[in-house]
Amino acid sequence: MQASSTTTRSSQRTATAFEQYVSGRRTLVSGAVFFLESGTQLADVLRAAGPSDIVFTPSGSTSCAPGNVVEYGGRFREPGDRLVLDGHHVVELQEYVAAPFLSIVSPTVIRQGSAEGLAAFLGDADTAREDGIFVGQLLSPIAALESRASFLSTGPTGGGLIRVHVTADGEYRDGPDGALLGHAGDARAEIQAAAEGPVRGRSFARIIDPRVLDADLDDRPWFGRYLAALDALREWGGSHGRPSVSGFGGHLIRALDESAAFPVVVSPDAPLLMTGDGAEYLLLDPHRRVRVRLGIDAARAAECLMATGDESSATGLLAFELGVRPTGIVPLMHRLREQLRDAGIDLGANSRAAS
Repeated sequence: MQASSTTTRSSQRTATAFEQYVSGRRTLVSGAVFFLESGTQLADVLRAAGPSDIVFTPSGSTSCAPGNVVEYGGRFREPGDRLVLDGHHVVELQEYVAAPFLSIVSPTVIRQGSAEGLAAFLGDADTAREDGIFVGQLLSPIAALESRASFLSTGPTGGGLIRVHVTADGEYRDGPDGALLGHAGDARAEIQAAAEGPVRGRSFARIIDPRVLDADLDDRPWFGRYLAALDALREWGGSHGRPSVSGFGGHLIRALDESAAFPVVVSPDAPLLMTGDGAEYLLLDPHRRVRVRLGIDAARAAECLMATGDESSATGLLAFELGVRPTGIVPLMHRLREQLRDAGIDLGANSRAAS
């Protein structure tokens, strides 16, 4: 039993560390995750790695691996490559431009891989925003988007050195296509210093000028919310099929689509309003994974609260939408506030909107 428990903990640690390497955002691993294309760099990496770091290296790199070294089988460089963790967990690598044509049947990492891949990803996000149509392969619970953190304005939680991709030539990079952080033999302090600074766009520095990607993302202030919507849809457990998400392809409140006078929610931290089963809607807190079931009237009221940030303005907006006096909306707003308060959700605090 103890051996089995130890094996389980080891597998969980491996999976968590690999997730940190893929996404570029901090997980439960307190240190950095090094991923080596070739075992020839292992000795240099181990000299730079700290006790809290995890090092992935090809199988056969060493006959006596330290406890923080994880050997993997296979390859993980080109589309179609497969990597094997813990002897039996297989992860496939694919590129984004091929994503719409893939059949996701096993754990798959989707890598941008090129400027064309990034352009396609941004274009698909625009389509989701305008029409509510998401690339189905991105919604598979066994698909993971590589370098997700590099699309966000703020750095990954925890800061510092998150991951280091070590090429066969001994380059240290922030991800396989990322900015150069150093070379094999560099001291840890040098790598750490190179990893400081803005994170957004850094993981794609080899395939696109980060300033260009930064400008593209500035033109899409809602992009973090798009990533949050992908996560929520990937984890969807409803029984009636894929739901729609408010703000992607439209709103329940027509005024939010028809008039530029009303703000649009762009914060990735704001709850997501999703269609539920039948006539129900779900308000989902993307961080706490709290779900609140709402009827159509309460769902409309929630949209107004997210858009305006305060109860008085939301009451006026909903009254305008329904063509009724604001006094008729006040009881509904009060009931919604109480329901959300009981669930620990404050739309006014978390959902400030930007025009």
